Amino acid sequence: MPKKVEKRQTIIQAAIEVFGKKSFRDSNISEIARKANVAEGTIYQYFANKEDLFFSIPIQKTKEFCGDLELHLQGIIGPINKIRKFIWYYLYFFKTNPEYGRILMLEMRVSRSFVRTKTYGFLRKSTSEILEIIQEGQKEGVIRKDTSPYVIRQLTLGILEHVVTRWLLKGEKYDLMDSYEDISKLVIDGIGQAGKFPEISRED
Repeated sequence: MPKKVEKRQTIIQAAIEVFGKKSFRDSNISEIARKANVAEGTIYQYFANKEDLFFSIPIQKTKEFCGDLELHLQGIIGPINKIRKFIWYYLYFFKTNPEYGRILMLEMRVSRSFVRTKTYGFLRKSTSEILEIIQEGQKEGVIRKDTSPYVIRQLTLGILEHVVTRWLLKGEKYDLMDSYEDISKLVIDGIGQAGKFPEISRED
């Protein structure tokens, strides 16, 4: 990995830890520099200001999410099983990245300025994987066709975001993965074409 890329990732990881423990407003570049073990001026070589660094976090983490999701979906046959795996991985990702979850769910998503950033557009594009799975399921006749795939995607992601947000607000006092089976059943029962489900894999 090139040194510049590695340094940038180190700074972003430090920012996640600092912003994840405090709010954007209460954090400062000096703290992030200390956490990253770099000079404060080094951060400005990679990011224009604190806000630029803040909104760069989801871009880096979304790339990680999408890359690992692609690996998890390899070998999974059938759109219903793929949706189950997507739900499992989504919960697992935020369970293992709670600081990032607090930044994204509790601060960015409730910010009016967030929707005007390039980061917001990037996050919207990153949901293309689940959209493709839904469209695959509609073609195969195992996911209902009387509803737009975009609405189904919104429904699925909305449920997951709500569950993760509630877990974060509750102080992560319980295992987020305990919700997996109930969420999977709720989503699949809601979007599936009755009587058309294939055999569901239990490998996850």
